[in-house]
Amino acid sequence: MQASGEASQQHWSSYYGFMLACIGAAVGLGNIWKFPYMVGANGGSAFVLIYVITVLAIAIPVAAAEIILGRLGQSGPVESLHIIARQENKPTWFGIGGDVGVLASYLLLSFYSVIAGWVMSYLYRAAAGSFSNLNNEASNGLFNQLLADPGEMIAAQFLFVALIAVVLTRGISGGLERANGFMMPALFIMLLGIAAYGWIAGDADAALAYLLTPDFSKISSETVLAAVGQGFFSVGVGSAILITYGAYMDRSIKIGTAALTIGIADTLIAFIAGFGIFAIVFGQGLDPASGPGLIFITLPVAFAAIPAGYIIAIAFFILVFFAAFSSGLALAEVTIAWAAQRLGLSRGRATALILISNTALGLLTVFSFNILADYRLGDAPLLASRTLFDLKDYLASSVLMPVSGLLVIMFCCWSISPVRLEEAFGNSRLMFVIWLWLGRIVAPVGIIWVFATSL
Repeated sequence: MQASGEASQQHWSSYYGFMLACIGAAVGLGNIWKFPYMVGANGGSAFVLIYVITVLAIAIPVAAAEIILGRLGQSGPVESLHIIARQENKPTWFGIGGDVGVLASYLLLSFYSVIAGWVMSYLYRAAAGSFSNLNNEASNGLFNQLLADPGEMIAAQFLFVALIAVVLTRGISGGLERANGFMMPALFIMLLGIAAYGWIAGDADAALAYLLTPDFSKISSETVLAAVGQGFFSVGVGSAILITYGAYMDRSIKIGTAALTIGIADTLIAFIAGFGIFAIVFGQGLDPASGPGLIFITLPVAFAAIPAGYIIAIAFFILVFFAAFSSGLALAEVTIAWAAQRLGLSRGRATALILISNTALGLLTVFSFNILADYRLGDAPLLASRTLFDLKDYLASSVLMPVSGLLVIMFCCWSISPVRLEEAFGNSRLMFVIWLWLGRIVAPVGIIWVFATSL
């Protein structure tokens, strides 16, 4: 990536490649890891219903706005918004949402790579047969053993980041697009396989009832907040990813259709993952509300007890790795594109600078589970209750991403002329009007509510 105008020099080779990369960015650990345990912890299908409404009313409109800004700016995630602001005779600080999104991506990657390292460690354990004859106590011990070993966590983190570097140094079509072109179809096929296994060997009826039968008595303000937050963040908005990807897209692509497809695909994959996981968990009489430990503690116990569990465990952790890797590529690409343009670096040097510094920052995440587990930055309530990992997660997910999403959609829908927006949007007049007013009113109100409630 060259310094000036670099984004316009690289493009997706096809609409198919663009869509797979966007879906890959959206489909990450949030779908395979976080969505199932959030459903389990927040009342099952009541949570799912609010989640789907949020994706349609908030996340998809923000996704379309981010893609539009990338297309119109044809530059990096920050410079695109500044270019558009100048074109619309607005101060360049109107585009600060891009800066916030880049910072969110950088911070997210610093702990996302560590959690992805857990997935790689568990893939190795699955292949080595470590789940044989595993019970709840032994599974807890296995996970705690990983968290207590900074050496293994660092090695896995380094390997994950090194794989990202190998792909992204090859550019957009030769690296990012090609990797997603392989991983996304493979992920979907393996996901269908896990779901089919759950249907045959697990308790499919219980899983479907859990996901599809709303129990409105379980809806509380906490459930609504959790569902709205998960719906907003699941599609990958608020971190400048789709602004970056939009700058590489062909101008003939219909943005409304693209954003809707991304949102539907992301939701479908989360639902299929939830069904497969819950069918296996219910089939073994295990607890679906076991929280973040669902795939690292509960599922290994289930794999130990089911027929062909060894093969299913390997396939499952491969697909979780693909989900983690596709999103990791997207988070890294945002900050690499920023560094290449703003600092005038070649793509190779930008990749090295971003990934080396981010890996160093990620060590704080590693140590927050062991040697710095009791360390707090201060005595204030916000700081005293959070480890370094918790604090980074809070700042990225509860502060930077909603602020970026709010600033981006307000800038897009209120600062750019409707005529220019409609031309860039590319779909029917009715679809454009619905999107515009969702973007002007509904999405901002929803984001402000999530942000204010989570503080």
